[in-house]
Amino acid sequence: MGIDHIAVTEAYSESFTEAVTGNPGAAVPSCPGWTVDDLVAHLAEVQSWWMLVLLARGGVPDEDAARRAADPGPDRVEGWREISARYLAVQREYPPDTPVWVWWNDEERATAADVAWRQAHEAVVHCWDAWNAVGRVEPIPAELAADGVGEFLDRFLHGPEWARGPLVVELVATDTGDRWLVGAGGGEGGGAGEPRRVAGGEPGARVSGTAEQLYLLLWRRVAREEVTVTGDEAGVEALLAWPRLS
Repeated sequence: MGIDHIAVTEAYSESFTEAVTGNPGAAVPSCPGWTVDDLVAHLAEVQSWWMLVLLARGGVPDEDAARRAADPGPDRVEGWREISARYLAVQREYPPDTPVWVWWNDEERATAADVAWRQAHEAVVHCWDAWNAVGRVEPIPAELAADGVGEFLDRFLHGPEWARGPLVVELVATDTGDRWLVGAGGGEGGGAGEPRRVAGGEPGARVSGTAEQLYLLLWRRVAREEVTVTGDEAGVEALLAWPRLS
């Protein structure tokens, strides 16, 4: 049985709420310049936006409506609770195959199930941010972290023109046995230009760590020194720095 992404979003949103309550001014080290209050506002904006995306059934939400939906009000944490509850209610209501607008492919089309997958990992990563900010981080289950590596590689391999040259990097999760290949620059098995997931090719570098370490590494939440890199270390550094995450 696969991961229930809606249940993940609910659980991590609740844990996020627990972490942020009473800590609005705490700095968020993994989001430089942000406080916990900023993090709450961000996740409220994200979940309210995707609620409107679902309701639009393939359309792009109105910007004014999006701003109103994202406003948590004077009690930001309580407003966030209400926004999250509304988003989850809509996500549960819509059949998984409901067509929706998305930003991560050329067709700008996917399904409600894809939104649930994206929002699960949005909640996991920002829950990690919140707990890290207040000094009590819980481990991310290995299966969920591996799912998040795949989600990242499917959705976030976007960045400036890749100018470094051919590269194939293998990511290896030492605890789950999962392996992923990313190729760039037209090398053997690599893409014609920017990095993307590939089915084959001889890796010039290998990054090994637990699924959680790889997941947090891709999201720039932990340093490269947390994992083991063999082969083209400069290529790995370039690949990790390349995606636009904001």
